[in-house]
Amino acid sequence: MFLQDLDDDILIQLFTLLPVEAILALRKTCRHFSQVSRLRFVWQKVCHAQVISQGYPFQYRRLANADAAELEQLVLHALRLSSFWSSPPVAPSRSVDFQASMGTGVSHVRMLPGRGGRYLLTVYKGIWSMISCWDLGSVPSPSTPSAPTKVADWCPRNTIFSGFVVNSEPESEATLAVAVQHGGGTQIIQILSIFSGGGEAPSFQLVCNIKTGFRPVALQGDLIAFSDDGSETMVMNWRKNTVALLKGSQRPVDERFQYNRCLQILFAHRSILVVRARSVELFPEPELRPADGEYTTYSPIGFHTFGWIDGVSIAPQSGTIVDANDVVQSSGHEPLSILLRAESDDPWASDVHTLEQFVLHPNPAFGAPGNLPSAENTESVPPYLFPPVRAEQTSPTVRGFLRCRDIVLGPCGTALWIQPRAARTAHLTGYDVHSSTTQVWDALNPDHQHPDDLPLNPGDPSSALDRSRAAESLCATVFEGPLQRHHSDLRSTARTLWVQTKDNCNWTTFDYDEETGRVVLGSSDGSVTVLDLA
Repeated sequence: MFLQDLDDDILIQLFTLLPVEAILALRKTCRHFSQVSRLRFVWQKVCHAQVISQGYPFQYRRLANADAAELEQLVLHALRLSSFWSSPPVAPSRSVDFQASMGTGVSHVRMLPGRGGRYLLTVYKGIWSMISCWDLGSVPSPSTPSAPTKVADWCPRNTIFSGFVVNSEPESEATLAVAVQHGGGTQIIQILSIFSGGGEAPSFQLVCNIKTGFRPVALQGDLIAFSDDGSETMVMNWRKNTVALLKGSQRPVDERFQYNRCLQILFAHRSILVVRARSVELFPEPELRPADGEYTTYSPIGFHTFGWIDGVSIAPQSGTIVDANDVVQSSGHEPLSILLRAESDDPWASDVHTLEQFVLHPNPAFGAPGNLPSAENTESVPPYLFPPVRAEQTSPTVRGFLRCRDIVLGPCGTALWIQPRAARTAHLTGYDVHSSTTQVWDALNPDHQHPDDLPLNPGDPSSALDRSRAAESLCATVFEGPLQRHHSDLRSTARTLWVQTKDNCNWTTFDYDEETGRVVLGSSDGSVTVLDLA
C-alpha cells in the first residue's frame, strides 16, 4: 500500500503527527498532499504539539482567528524563533534603521502589545514633547517588509511628558497614559486612544484626564496604577472613577529626591506587586471606591528588599491553556520571575557584576477559607511566598556609562538588556593602560572570539571592535522559565546580539516583544533600529 492510497481521515491524522519539515516536503509531491497540508486542522494540531506544548514564544492572541495560511506562518515563525534561542551563533534575520526625530534623542520606544509587533510609539522632546506612532509591519510579514511609516503624532503645546505607559490589553479603548506637565507647573495624566475602529486611520484621541502629581507606571484594561517617588501608589478604574491607595511601609528619607522611585507595577494574581528602587512589596487586590468619597488604604502583605535596584523586569512565567476552540486562557496562579541588576554604593567594587533572577512562587495555602487578604485582614495568607527565591542562573554584566538601564524579561524566560562598555576602557586620555576590557569580555563571552576579531554587527565583518573604545551592546540569554523547563539542554550563556556602531552615540531606550521576536532600540541621535530575531 502506498501513502496516497490511505483514507483521507487517516492521512490527515498522519500529517498532524509529522514534523513541519516533512509536511512541507510532502506538499511538493502531489496536488492531494498539497491540499491536505494546507488544512487548518493540520496546522492547529501541529501548533499545539510542536509549539505551545514546547513552551516556545507564540502569538497566542492571533490563534483563534487565524485561517489556515496565517496559522501556518505563525507556526513556522515560532519554530524559527525557537531555533534562534537554541542556536546562539544565529544572528537577527533583519535590521532596519529610521530617523524618529531630528536633533534630539528618543526617550521611549514601546511596541503596542498584541498587535503582532506592528505598531511602535516613540517619545522625544524638541521644544515640547511629542509622541509618534509608527507602522513597522507585522511579524511574520506575509510579503517583503516595507520601511517604517509614521501614522500619527501627538504634541500638545506648552507641555513636557514626565511619565509614559502603554496598555497591556490591546482590546481596551485606552492605548496609553501620559503624565503631562504644563508650563505653569501643574501635572495631569491623560489617557489616550489611537485606534477608534471602523477602518479609520490611527489618530490620538483623548479618553480621560486624571488630576494627580503621580507618574503612571502600569495600565491594564480599565485599571491604571500611578505612583510617587516615595511610598504611595494609587490604583484607579479610570472608566468608573473608583480608586484605592497602596501605602508602602518605607518612608522616603527626603521627599525632594527619588529615593525609592517606582520602577514597575504588576497586576498579579489577586494582588498587586509594586517594585521600587529599594523595596518590593505585595499588596492585596484592592476594593476600589468612588474617588469623590473615602477610599480604602492598603498596607503590604509581603515585603522584601534587594538593596538598591538599578534595573528590573517582572513577568509571570507563561502558563497558558488553549482549549479545542483555540481560546487562550491563563492557567491562573503562575510564578513571578524578577530579573534585576543591583547597584552598589561602593565605588571600588568590581567592574563585573551580575543580572540575577528571583522567583516568587505561588502560595499553596492561598485561597483557603478565611485566607483571602483584605484591607481589614492584612495578616492573612498572601498569594505568593516571600521572600523571593534566587534562581540558579545569573548572567554577567559590567559597570559603565549607560543611558538605557532597561531590562526586558519575557514570560517564556528570554531576556534582553543593554551592556555598557567597561567603565575603565577609556578615561580622559582616551587610552587606559590598565584597561580591564579583556577580562570583562572574557567573563561575558567565554565562547566567543576576542574583541579585536568580532564584527560590530552580524554580516558586517569589515568593522572590527576597537579595544580602546569598546562600544555598548545588546545582550540576551534564556533564564529559568517555560522554555528551559521544556528544553533542559538549552544553552543559557549570555550572547551579544547587536553592537552600537555610531561614534558618540548611545542607546537611550529599547523594547522587546518576546512572542514576535522583535526588538526596537532608540538612540541619542534620534534614530531607531528595528531587529527581527527570526
